[in-house]
Amino acid sequence: MIGYFGWVAIGLLTATAAARWQRNPTGLDADRRSRLLLAAAGGSILGAYLLQLPADLFGFSAPPPPGASGDALPLGGRTVLGGLLGGWFAVEFAKRALGIRQPTGDGFALPLAIALGCGRLGCLAAGCCAGEPCEAAWWAATDAEGRSRVPVQAIEALFHGMAALTLAILVRRPRRRPGTLLAGYLTALALLRLLLEAWREHPPVLLGLTWYQLLAIALSSVTGPTWWRRLRSP
Repeated sequence: MIGYFGWVAIGLLTATAAARWQRNPTGLDADRRSRLLLAAAGGSILGAYLLQLPADLFGFSAPPPPGASGDALPLGGRTVLGGLLGGWFAVEFAKRALGIRQPTGDGFALPLAIALGCGRLGCLAAGCCAGEPCEAAWWAATDAEGRSRVPVQAIEALFHGMAALTLAILVRRPRRRPGTLLAGYLTALALLRLLLEAWREHPPVLLGLTWYQLLAIALSSVTGPTWWRRLRSP
């Protein structure tokens, strides 16, 4: 059976292959693509840890089940939503520094969907990041303690898989709106997470919303207007 780190490795390898297959939809040269990739990676790591820090310090997240192998990474907790926010802002900052004016997100969308989908399959295998407890059923997930839970990781993995198939078709489609793929994908993901977090056991923080729902709203407020503006631009 493939474990958490096995799925992460599969996701990274497949995402790398997909990035090469899609033939540079951004139109940037190799040097500037590499700089943006480094900015995205650095911003994602920083955002994933820094935006998880308030949850760790103030108890905004439910403790993982004992024995959940998906949390066996150094330096404490991480949040995917925070990583996406950090990566988005880091790339925008890098684009300004490099003088890049055209949208560049189309090259990141498909590899990101593959990597995140495999990551969620890893969470499912490790028994971490599951939903609230539920009655045993064929559709339920099992956490590290063997308890049945709402399979929010499987739902999100299915979303990423469907998004990856859609993006694989659109990324080579001629005469599409440039710059809409990543923004549209992240907006849809943020809205999905806003719904799925209601089935997790995180405590409410503000207006009945959890910390991660607030992060989902923050992400959609950044990516949603960008997607709409680019979709309507000539």
